[in-house]
Amino acid sequence: MDLYCKRCGEPWDYYGVMHGDLTDEERERFRKGEGCPACYGKPVEKKPFRAELAGVMEDVLWDDLDGVAAEMEDAEYLLGEEFWK
Repeated sequence: MDLYCKRCGEPWDYYGVMHGDLTDEERERFRKGEGCPACYGKPVEKKPFRAELAGVMEDVLWDDLDGVAAEMEDAEYLLGEEFWK
């Protein structure tokens, strides 16, 4: 399951985010919605829908990142190709 960047919508493997793909500083920026290594410090012209949805899911489920990843997976299935735009 993936967690999505709340700034650019880039998918990141849940386990990797929590246990090693990101440094502590990158993980903190990712969780705060400041960006991931793919977008941090770069302009994001249009925030994708999945980035918006990721932010809402984290607001609703707070620290339940397993739940956020599961809900985002369900949204991906339900919304199909529209989810990726």
